[in-house]
Amino acid sequence: MLYLLHDPAEIDTVKEKILPLLANIKHELISFPLDKEFDLDTESSLLLYLSDESLRKVIPVAARNKWPVAILPHPENKFTSKGLGISNDLDEVITEFSECESPHEIDLLFCNEIPVFSSVNIGDIFLLSEGNGKKSFFSQVMNIIRNIRRASSLSHHPYQLSSDEDKIINTSALGIVVVEHASSSLISKRLLQDSSISDGSFQAFILSPQNLLVLLWFFIRSLWPQKKPIEKTPAFIGHIKASKLKVKSERMEFSIDGVKHEAEEIDLEVQKQAIILKQISIYSHSGDNGNTKKTLKIEGLPKGETRKELIKRSLPILPRANAEQFEDLFKVLRVNSEISTPFMVMMVLSTLIATFGLFANSSPVIIGAMILAPIISPIVSFAMGMVRYDVTMLKKGFVTITAGTLMSLAFAAFIALIIPLKILTFEIEARLSPTLLDMGIAVTSGIAAAYAHSKESIAKSLAGVAIAVALVPPLSVAGIGIGWWDWQVFSGAILLYATNLAGIILFAGLTFLLLGFAPFKRAKMGLVYTFIIVILVTVPLSLSFNRIMQEASITKALEGTTIHNVVLRDVKIRFGPQIVVSLRLVGPEAVDPDRIQSIKEEIEKKINQPVVLEVVSAIEF
Repeated sequence: MLYLLHDPAEIDTVKEKILPLLANIKHELISFPLDKEFDLDTESSLLLYLSDESLRKVIPVAARNKWPVAILPHPENKFTSKGLGISNDLDEVITEFSECESPHEIDLLFCNEIPVFSSVNIGDIFLLSEGNGKKSFFSQVMNIIRNIRRASSLSHHPYQLSSDEDKIINTSALGIVVVEHASSSLISKRLLQDSSISDGSFQAFILSPQNLLVLLWFFIRSLWPQKKPIEKTPAFIGHIKASKLKVKSERMEFSIDGVKHEAEEIDLEVQKQAIILKQISIYSHSGDNGNTKKTLKIEGLPKGETRKELIKRSLPILPRANAEQFEDLFKVLRVNSEISTPFMVMMVLSTLIATFGLFANSSPVIIGAMILAPIISPIVSFAMGMVRYDVTMLKKGFVTITAGTLMSLAFAAFIALIIPLKILTFEIEARLSPTLLDMGIAVTSGIAAAYAHSKESIAKSLAGVAIAVALVPPLSVAGIGIGWWDWQVFSGAILLYATNLAGIILFAGLTFLLLGFAPFKRAKMGLVYTFIIVILVTVPLSLSFNRIMQEASITKALEGTTIHNVVLRDVKIRFGPQIVVSLRLVGPEAVDPDRIQSIKEEIEKKINQPVVLEVVSAIEF
């Protein structure tokens, strides 16, 4: 016998749409709610045409009595249909029911003794749950935009999680999503590789970002079309797979399949294979018994002082380093900011090596000096003092940097005085015309230096940072300029040093800010002053960069050009009161002065400005 349970108010719909499909099946209509005396014999089944709200009352009774059931699509049972993975086609469900020989036994999740068909959402979980029905890409984007507008008011709530009377963790989070299988919410779709509705467990995801930046990034990633779930769960999301879980907090707002509730304690429990489902579920084929192993991934959830800070304040936009990170890094930076005998000795030695290497025109020697130079450390300390507005660290860092700079200039000048050579080697000349490219090197080196200091695991990369930014060689060249009493050498090299110094300080400070080692309000003034210095340094760099671009343009226009059967080779440009073009003229015969004059005029026409021509004539046989 088939019993069709329906709402009395919907009898007309039942007679019109459902009964014609049951013409060949022995059936009886019964009205909701069920009588207490109602029972099914072993050969009978229950066909349900009810809303989600009514099904929450009927399904537990059917599960308790082991009644086989089939659920018909109803305008108001979308959560049940989606959660159980059953068809929304009336004819299809009737066919499945009549042809079903072996019903599926599936789990039933309860939240505070209320059946859950799709998901439980505790707290403020943004768009990580899905509403009734499937959302389009555009609606998800609009949902993100709406939520971003209220992001500034988000804050963590305290939660105590325990399972089987064992306390798991005291933590804080924006909210918690609880589902039975992957398709019940957006977050579970993105993070679960596989799941089952017959494994006797549920999945709880604790959403606990410590800043808005990581949350926004996860939202954006969640919109990308992906065939497979994200392989690695983000660190800010805790994951618990269990059969029981208790959540305690202050008065909590939560929803069960979209219906809002409030409580101070939430009990979640799965009754394994409680429902005998006499129809096809799309989830029953993906590993019916599933993986029964429990999961507990809560390492990234906030604890201790971090938890207290997140509960007290709104969620910050940028990351904030925890107390342990602060303590370890500050110890190192405070030591690095202090002037010491080893620091001064290493500055002198690195300057001497760099100066000899510059005179010897030896790149390997100069690189060795870069590695030895300790000046990058007080510069990074100064950057941290700037963003934290730590006056002591600022003063000590400034004194150490100044002392190291003056010491380096003095010893380089001394070496220049005692060596009877006044030759602009290639290595010296390379440091006399800094450009915006050098500022780019300083910027990236500053970021690398700050990041390497903040992460103990990559601190070994500091030698590479020292090589990249090359602070000591330009200082040594500036010292050589003093020894030679040559303003052009000194000014070019000291500008390069100032470029490196300003770029490192500003962008190391910004990196510390982004890594959460300082609030923006405290860092603002120091960053503004440093930014002004960077702008001032950038002006001459821009002029120099424009000169390089002009040189490249002229060289490109002339190199390989044929004028009066003569090919221009090895074109080099020097700037002064007039542009000097140095080149080699290659032809079948020696070039006489008249032809050289004619070639000069053609060159001036080609580049639209007067030049001084330096020529080497070469005969091609």
